[in-house]
Order: sequence, then structure tokens, then C-alpha cells
Amino acid sequence: MLPMAAAHDLMYIRHPEQILKNCYTYRPYRPIDEAAVYDICLKTCDDGMDGTEVFPEYPQVICDKLIGATVTLSPEFCFVVEDDHGVMGYAVAAIDAKQLRQRQQLAWRPTMQEKYPKPERTTELTPAEEVIVSLHADVPETPVSVTSAFPSVVRLDVLTGRMEDLAVTKRLLSCALSALRAKGSTGVHVELNVGDKCMLEHYRLLGFAQVKNSELLEETVYLGRYL
Repeated sequence: MLPMAAAHDLMYIRHPEQILKNCYTYRPYRPIDEAAVYDICLKTCDDGMDGTEVFPEYPQVICDKLIGATVTLSPEFCFVVEDDHGVMGYAVAAIDAKQLRQRQQLAWRPTMQEKYPKPERTTELTPAEEVIVSLHADVPETPVSVTSAFPSVVRLDVLTGRMEDLAVTKRLLSCALSALRAKGSTGVHVELNVGDKCMLEHYRLLGFAQVKNSELLEETVYLGRYL
């Protein structure tokens, strides 16, 4: 049983106006879920929309970049939601973003660099090749102004086409936030591309706010939430 004090606002849910037919189950992530969460990541990676056609030659590469290290190195803070058809969403988190970065650099990036050889050309790269190039660089540092106030990190994605109950994302996120708070975290952040307008608004509706003085990179936005 998770203590829900860290996410009590997410529990204030309006009753549905019609009877819901689907039943949702929230549970901890298991290694057997990897294929399912990777599929969800691919189908939501383009600002919440399907990115299958964006990465046709390497469909897993964006998933390896966005969630691979977290589910591999921090599975104890990852959760999924299931409907009658299987896993339809996930919240993946790490209690210490700086520690996760260090472990990525030592144990995850070398594996990815072996899996995805660096393209020989440097121009006219496909989106997948651009991601591969980024995997051959050092893991970017998260600004201290972010990690000092919001030391944990989370990412949430759900297949909205299968979401009859609009409260699914709130309940799923509350699982991850409560697990982080139970282990002593005082705040959590998300990292998004500046162009992810839909996802930025989505996280704001879930109680996140843009971190001030976060030394924003040109293409990166950080949102934080206290626990």
C-alpha cells in the first residue's frame, strides 16, 4: 500500500457522467512489461502522438533514449496501468536524477553505443540517426537549480485512445509520486522538448510548473512538482 499524501490533489476526481465499461489495474512495472512500454513510448513520443513513421529504421531507438535507462536501472519506481487488452500506460521514475545520470553514463550509454553504431555521415541525418548521435555523446547535465529542488525525475505516457476514464493518468502518476515520497523525495521534475506543447500543458494540468532559473537549454524545458 502506497502512502498517497504526496499526490492527494490527484485524487480529487470528478465522477464520470456515464457508466464506465473498462476496468483499469495499476501495478508495479515488471521486466516482462518492457516490450509493451516500449511500444507505448513509440506511439506517444511525438508530443503525445504516434512516432512509428518518424523512426521506421530503428523503432526502439527513441524508447531506449527516453525510458530505457529508467526501466533498466530504476525499475522499483516504475508503474504501469492495464486495461482488458494489456498494458496501456506507464509512469517511470528515479528517486535521484543525478545518480541515474551517472549510472547511465557508466552502464547504459556504452550498451547503446554498441547497439547503435554512430552514423558515418554528419549531414542529412534521419530523426533516428540524430537520436543515435545523441546516444554517443555524454548524458546532458540537469541544471542544479532543477535537481536541488526537484531531485527525482519521472515520465508518464498513456495510450489515450484506450483511456475511457480521464482520471487514469492522475491515478498512474500518483503511484509513482507516492513511491518517491515514501523513500524521502521532496520533489520531482520532468524534462521535455520545448516544442512538446501538448505534453507541457498535460503536465501542467497534473500539478507541474516550469522551474524558474533552471538554465534552460535552447530545446529543453524542465517542469517541477513538490512532494
